[in-house]
Formats: sequence, structure tokens, C-alpha cells
Amino acid sequence: MGLPKITFLIATAGLGLLTADIQKVPGLVITGNTVAEKIAIGESKQIFSLEQAQEFGITQTENPFAFKHVKAFYDYAGTNAELWIMLTSDATKVSAMADKNGTIAKKLLNDAGGRIRVLGLIKEFEDDDNSANGLDADLDVAAVNLQALGEEFTTKYFPFRGVVSGNNFSGNVQNLKDYATTEHNRVSVLLANTDGAKEASIGLALGRLASTPVQRKLHRVKDGAVENFNAYFTNGEKVESLSASWDALADKNYIFMRNFVGRAGFYFSSDPTLTKETDDFKTLSNGFVMDKAMILAYNVLVENLADEVPVAEDGNIHPAIIKSWQSAVESNINGNMTNQGEISACKCFIDENQNVLQTGAMTVELQVLPVGYSEYITVKIGFTAQINA
Repeated sequence: MGLPKITFLIATAGLGLLTADIQKVPGLVITGNTVAEKIAIGESKQIFSLEQAQEFGITQTENPFAFKHVKAFYDYAGTNAELWIMLTSDATKVSAMADKNGTIAKKLLNDAGGRIRVLGLIKEFEDDDNSANGLDADLDVAAVNLQALGEEFTTKYFPFRGVVSGNNFSGNVQNLKDYATTEHNRVSVLLANTDGAKEASIGLALGRLASTPVQRKLHRVKDGAVENFNAYFTNGEKVESLSASWDALADKNYIFMRNFVGRAGFYFSSDPTLTKETDDFKTLSNGFVMDKAMILAYNVLVENLADEVPVAEDGNIHPAIIKSWQSAVESNINGNMTNQGEISACKCFIDENQNVLQTGAMTVELQVLPVGYSEYITVKIGFTAQINA
């Protein structure tokens, strides 16, 4: 006991502080070259500006392809935006980048410690790259691999969504695979760019995503145009050349660029993932919202893992514990999401009729009510002889 004294036991959780906000931190795996003493192929780098990227050898002369996309990212997102990047050889296919048994995207995600929420994958086009279904032949395998990688990292509480470049579009919409028939709800494909290249503007797309909250649509008009002058498909043709097929492209779940009559500039078309119409996560925005809610709930509940759980006389969870856990989860999500306009509401429910004495297990139900979107606006207009009240 020692000498008589007064001891203060200072509580550390009395204020009910929120856990850290979860942002859409991007990662980029892209074709590049090793630059001695600066960056090596397969090495993960965390950067916060174009100048820092240049210090790592991602310059117009040493790594022109990667430089173009990193510059596009920072031109949109601005200095201080966080970006994780890894260079791969020009022989590395996107399917290999995304392989969950490989050491490319998987290494970048691990090195980032779960910070990456959206991952861009892009290979520089080469003339001998094979084509199928109107695009690079590797795309379909890449989508399958990236979905599997995303599912694996979700089980680690490192959820992310992926955007892949749809290289070398043939220009024939009919030949494109219909990704509304697949189930890759963590993957999107971009078919457009701002310079007529064979690759999509992945850096620009990541910049837009990183600059907006989780619920925000990639194509929200109020956020302004992403390109002021020209937009192309990855066959080098201007997007206006296929304006009659834009609906067909959208129905097959591809992202491209479009314009609006009477409004300058070009906008992303939508934010679909490669999945069915009935999938809750048929859009990137819904996916980002759920990923954030999951991590926020995890950050609260992990504190209670393996903790003692008082029980009532019937052996079930004590009501006071239920109220405490429910309140903590709801407070964290409401503070970080509902109050920010990212979701409409959330509700945490724990059934008190769970016999933790026998099972050692507890089930927590979390309901998240998303925001709605004005995706389709129908206007009924006509002359009238009288204005009705």
C-alpha cells in the first residue's frame, strides 16, 4: 500500500468521443520504371503532392505514364491529398496486379495498413496486347481477381472498391461484355479519358473520388465538370461520337464521360459496379457508405471483444449492456455519417435473448438507411389556361 495518499483514477472514455473519420484514401497500381535510389517496381509509396511524387522519380522524363496520372490526380484533388502508389513492369497485366495470391495490389493494401478505400489499376497499352469483347482481353480476369481481392480484404476489416482502366476500346458497343449480368460489386470499369489515349483517366477518377464524401456520386453535376474541353473513349474517338449509344453503355455498367446541352465541360456518366440491377452495391457510392459504416461499427465493438458481459438471472445479456453497446455504435456512426449527410439514419439492435453463457457469441444487427439520389428527373410541362393553386 505504501504511504497514505490520494490517488486519482482518470477515466478515458467519459466524453464519448468519436473514432477517426474514414476517408476515401486512394491507391494506384500503374505501369512504371525503377528509378535508382528513388523508387523500385513493387515498392509502396505514400505521397501527398505531385512534388513529392517527382522526388520519388515519378517525373515526365523518368516515368511519364505514371506522372501523367498522378498529375491528373493532384490537379483535381489538390496538394496534401493522400495517395498510395506502386509501379509495375510494362509486362504486368492488370489481372496479375489484382491477384489475391500475388504481391502487387495485395502488398500495397497491406503496406497502407487498411487506409486505402478505392484502388485504381491501370496498365500502359502496348500494341501487342490482346483484345476480346471490344476491350483488352485481360479485363474480364482482372475484374474477377479484383473482386476476390476486395472480398478477402473486407474480412480483414480493410474494405475497398476498385476502378480498372478499360484499355483499347474497339468503338463497338455491341461487342462489349454486359457486366450487368455479373457479380463483381466491388469493381468498376472506366472507358474514357481526356487526351485520346488507349487507357482511361484513372488518376482523374481517383482525384474526384478522393475529393468527395463517401455518399457522393462520381457524376454529381453540382460538383462541376471534370474536363473543360475534350473527352474521349479509349479508342481515341470523342465521346460525342457515340452519344446515341450512351444509354447502352450505361446499361452494361461502364463508366465514361458525357456532356449536357447548355452546360460547358464533361462529366462522368455514372458510378456503376459490375453487378446486377438488384444488388444493393450496384454503385460505388453505396459501397463506400457501407464500408465506412462497417469500419465505424468495428472500431466501437472491437473494444468489447472478449470482455465480460453481465447477464440477467435468465442467463441472457443484461439490458444495461445492450443499451450501452447500442448507444456507442449509433453515436459513432451518427456523429461521423448521419450528421454529415452521408446517410439518413442508423439503428443498432441487439437481441437480449442471447445466451452468452453457453455460446460465448453475440449477434449485433446494424441497419443503415442511405440517402436517396435524384438520378432521373421527369418534368411534365405544357401550356395551361389557368394556374392551379
